[in-house]
Amino acid sequence: MSEEGTTPSTKRIRVLWNANAGSKGGISTNSTGEPALRELMDRHGLGDDLVASSSEEEGIEATRDACKSGYDVVVAAGGDGTVRLAATHLLESDTSLGILPMGSVMNIARMLGISRDLEEAAATIAAGCTRRIDVGMCRQEPFFEGASVGMNAAIFKQVQQADEGDYRGIARAIRTAFRYRPARMVVGLDDGTFRTRALMITVSNGPYTGAGFTVAPDARLDDGRFDISVFRHFSKLDLIRHFGSIAFGRRAYSPHVRTYRSRRVRIEGSRPLPARADSEDLGATPVEFVTRHQVLSVIVPRDPLPGAARVPGRGKRPRASRDGKGAVGMAQRLRSLEVST
Repeated sequence: MSEEGTTPSTKRIRVLWNANAGSKGGISTNSTGEPALRELMDRHGLGDDLVASSSEEEGIEATRDACKSGYDVVVAAGGDGTVRLAATHLLESDTSLGILPMGSVMNIARMLGISRDLEEAAATIAAGCTRRIDVGMCRQEPFFEGASVGMNAAIFKQVQQADEGDYRGIARAIRTAFRYRPARMVVGLDDGTFRTRALMITVSNGPYTGAGFTVAPDARLDDGRFDISVFRHFSKLDLIRHFGSIAFGRRAYSPHVRTYRSRRVRIEGSRPLPARADSEDLGATPVEFVTRHQVLSVIVPRDPLPGAARVPGRGKRPRASRDGKGAVGMAQRLRSLEVST
C-alpha cells in the first residue's frame, strides 16, 4: 500500500549515482553530470545526499549504510545494473527503492511504469507512492526480471560481450543461434511435472527481459508466481523474428508459446543446458527458481505508463491464455502432460 502523511522534505533520501550508466559498447547514452543531477534533486525536494559510486563495493556499502541508518528511500540513478545492486541490498527492509533511469534498456523501470524522462521520474519519487513486489531467487541469488534455459541463455553471453565492446560477440551469437538444437527437458512446477522438447524456456518475474523483450506480457510483480514460457515448434529463424517483434516493450502473441504459472520451477535437461538469470550466468541445468513474495518496496507512479506490469492496488489480473486455447486450468493436467515434437 502507498505511504501517507509524509513529504519528500521529511523523508531521508539517498541517491546512488553510477556516472558510467548507459554506456553500451563504449558509446555513452547518458549525458547527466553531477551538477545537473543535484539541480534535479533540489527541484523535486529529494535532498542533497548524493553518493557517486565508482565500484560495486561502494554502491553496496552506501545502500547498506542507508538501511542501517534508517533512510526512507535509496534512489538508484543509473542503469539496470545499478538498480539490481541497490534492490538486492534493500530486500525485506523498510527502505524503499526509487529509480532515476539513466541506462540503455531499463527493464525494471519499464515494468514499474517509471518514465525514462528524468524530470518525471524524479516527480514520481517525490510523490512517494510505494508498493511491494516479488523477487526471484536461484542458487541464493536474487533476480528481478527473469531467467532462461536453453537457446536464449546460450546466445546472451555473446550479446553481452558485444555490449561491452567486443563486436565479434554478435557474429558468435548468430552462429550459436543457428547451431543450437531443441532439447528435451523435465519441468517441475507446484502442481506437477511435465516433459517437453523446446528451444528455450523463460521464467519471468515481470514482462520484460534482455533488450526489453516482452516474453511474459501478463506477468505480475506481486502475485508470488512466475510466468513460465515454453518456446516449442519454432524454427530458429521464426524464433529470431519473434524476438524482433517483441523487442523494446512491443507485444506479439505466438501460438507456439505455452505459458504456465508457478511459485517454484525446477528444470532439468537431457544434457546440461545453459541457464541465466537477468544478466548473470548460472552455469548449466539442473536449476531451480523460487519466488520471494513482496519482499521489495519500490516507489512507482500513481498513474502507470501503458505497458507497465501490474502491481498491488492496480486492479485484477486479466485471465490469460495458457496455451493458445484459453486453458486456464492447465495446472490440473500437468501431472500427466507429455509434450513432444
